[in-house]
Amino acid sequence: MNKAHLIKKELERSGSYLILKDGDWQSVPFRACLTHLWRRKTYAFEAKFTEIGRSFHEYYLYVGPYDHNIKSLSDNALVVIDGEDYEFKYTDEVRYAGEVIYYTGVLRKIKGDENYENG
Repeated sequence: MNKAHLIKKELERSGSYLILKDGDWQSVPFRACLTHLWRRKTYAFEAKFTEIGRSFHEYYLYVGPYDHNIKSLSDNALVVIDGEDYEFKYTDEVRYAGEVIYYTGVLRKIKGDENYENG
């Protein structure tokens, strides 16, 4: 069995169900792993200044199977997991012997009030 299939099998055992959305297209549910990056320097990657001070966005590490190419998604693509939306800030592929064995990315959680504008 090759390495990509072994990794996918482990993701199916330990990952959470999620859906990729890109415009009108939506993937079938599959398993991938998301890990909160609050202890990493990327947590302070993008500070947001508001009227009451500085706040930080929530970032997550995405590890997904070889057969869901996140690098081919548009900049507007979303990951939906348990009703929560996340956007990709960075995507990459991990190769071994010339073949993609899994994909990684940095996700930012989208909060419901981010698009609120005072009128």
